[in-house]
Amino acid sequence: MSQITVTADGPLHCTGAIEVSSPSGQLLKSDQELWFCRCGASKDKPYCDGSHKSVAFKDGGTPPVGELSVLRAGGLSVTPRIDGPLKIRGSLEILDATGKTVWRGSDTALCRCGASTMKPFCDGSHRQIGFKAE
Repeated sequence: MSQITVTADGPLHCTGAIEVSSPSGQLLKSDQELWFCRCGASKDKPYCDGSHKSVAFKDGGTPPVGELSVLRAGGLSVTPRIDGPLKIRGSLEILDATGKTVWRGSDTALCRCGASTMKPFCDGSHRQIGFKAE
């Protein structure tokens, strides 16, 4: 099982067996630990480059508790959508900045534009703000 921790005012910290693929399915990276941008300002999207500090990104990292499904074994597939969210497939547990489990499941979309009102989840705000990322 993989975990994503929503850091306060910062990126998504992902641990476990992680594969990042392009929207066309090409494997881009395979690792055990990655940091994904959620402020929308990184110049190394979908990865964090520390830009959240210079743009003063603010989000406490404590979303409300949502779905808590039983997880199956296996790795995590992350696909950054063109001009959109991170599409997540595989067993995943999301922790808030305090370490509390707030979501557990197998498929979701996580915000990377910084504008979602449902952080860390995508609410479609990337369309309204004109977010751009390949």
